[in-house]
Amino acid sequence: MSIKSNGLTSSSVSTQSLDSRGRSSLSCLIDAGTCPSYGSKSGNCFHFASRTFGRGGYTSKYRCISANAQSPVQVNYLLSALLLLLTTLFIYSPLQAQTMLKGSAIVTSRSGSTHAKDAYGERISTASREILNPSGLTLHTIKDAHIFLTFSNGVSLAMSEESVVQCTDYTQRPFDKEDQARGLEPSVSNLKLRLMEGQIAVASNRLSPLSELRIQLPKGELRLHKGCVLIRLNTTGLHITAYEGNLTYYYPNSQSREFVSAPSGIRISEQSMERLQVAENTSVEMLEAEQNHFCQAAQHASKRVTFQANESTNLPPEPVLIARPQYFQQPEFRPYQFKK
Repeated sequence: MSIKSNGLTSSSVSTQSLDSRGRSSLSCLIDAGTCPSYGSKSGNCFHFASRTFGRGGYTSKYRCISANAQSPVQVNYLLSALLLLLTTLFIYSPLQAQTMLKGSAIVTSRSGSTHAKDAYGERISTASREILNPSGLTLHTIKDAHIFLTFSNGVSLAMSEESVVQCTDYTQRPFDKEDQARGLEPSVSNLKLRLMEGQIAVASNRLSPLSELRIQLPKGELRLHKGCVLIRLNTTGLHITAYEGNLTYYYPNSQSREFVSAPSGIRISEQSMERLQVAENTSVEMLEAEQNHFCQAAQHASKRVTFQANESTNLPPEPVLIARPQYFQQPEFRPYQFKK
């Protein structure tokens, strides 16, 4: 935003971290024009003002630098800094102006009996190819049941038998067709899941670096930056395996964390959690064959769906299933033939 007043031109740039744990924002104001109070001959100067906000309030710092008192190199440096901030304003202002909408998801496949309830406790269908509104949804699988979901940000969720997962929040910015051509997630999203019991695999190979994917656990929290993670809860503790990519585990009520990168994993028991330590280091090679197939299926589910652009509609994006190449290679059967 630019404001002209008494011959002064001011530009304001505001950036705010998308990390939910971030607690501060930075605002910079640069004025170029007349600053007679600093006694320069012509009065030309650059006036910098910065304000930092935090929990305890804010502090402000102002600095006026006379253009005449500076060397040409310093003046060019100041002009370059001003141009950089104006460019940042041009890039980020449209992004911040967009509102976050509720995202969508689709059931790519399932087996056995599964059921779901929305935020109001109403039963929701989980049939194959069912389109869902994930925010507030709680999913249950019984014995010998599996379900695979793909979200509109490209993240897939695979639930094993006797598992319970709740989607506590899911919002996403609208995107257009040009954004989809980038190869990564075409938008910026905020997805929060809660694993209550059982085993899940989450794959996010196309997640935007600006997006956030967090999985709340009975104790602690996990953030998946990119890749695929397998999470299990059983009597021996919490098992986290980075099947692909990397993740961060945050201990409950503490600033301590564990960074895990594929093909490694960790096990955290009740006792080691109190000491803020890992009970055991594991690896992908230690997974059973069924668990490997489970992670691979989660990765495949994220590639089976694309979502239509929704910037013009401001509605949750509609999913479109991608058919396998073998579908188009099937022989054509016709009930009749034309005679030559």
